Amino acid sequence: MALNFNLSQAVLAAAAQAKKAAAAPSTPLMLVRHFGGIALAPLAVLDSSIIPTFGSLDLLTGWLAVSDPNLWWYYALMSTAGSLIGAFLMYRMGQKMEAWWIEKKIGKKRLKQIRDAIEHHGFGAIFVCTIAPPPFPTSWFFVVAGAFSLPRKKFIAAALAGRALRYGLLTLVAAHYGRHFLRYLRHPLHYVLISVIITASLIAAAILFGKRKARPQSAATTEA
Repeated sequence: MALNFNLSQAVLAAAAQAKKAAAAPSTPLMLVRHFGGIALAPLAVLDSSIIPTFGSLDLLTGWLAVSDPNLWWYYALMSTAGSLIGAFLMYRMGQKMEAWWIEKKIGKKRLKQIRDAIEHHGFGAIFVCTIAPPPFPTSWFFVVAGAFSLPRKKFIAAALAGRALRYGLLTLVAAHYGRHFLRYLRHPLHYVLISVIITASLIAAAILFGKRKARPQSAATTEA
């Protein structure tokens, strides 16, 4: 009887310890929390490259803002700075690569779509793509912008404005709602749904804005 009781206690203790270990943050998260915003910068550079990071920068930036709400602006700043560096590196890579290489990587149809968006909207195309969450092909917009000579100052201004708005809002919301924010994003389906809605809304807004801008120009041409 005593043996069975001790065995039951041991099983319960082991289960409690396993539950506690599962709830504890993983080692990578502890490292990110230890280094804070400094750890976000290199990840942000990588996030702006053609190497997929699957939204990890957004999640880690939000997680840090929840962990230390008073420093939400600092985390936004580090993610924005790293993203801007990464965006400029992709822009420079696009200047050195030829169109055939880009077409080989993303296909003729997608290259034409991105090129048309940049040539017709310029600043707006880069601004929208820097706000849009994954799976939007943001990095390829950077590459194509460099390949087809979007002015450097316009590119940097658009990338800076978009990333600053994106990470500023992200960290502000995360700091305000705290654990509720993380609890909602813990499920991948929620994150994907939010990404699709935001991306579709931004694309629709850009198309409508482009059409409204084109109407006065076409009217002026007709009158002339």
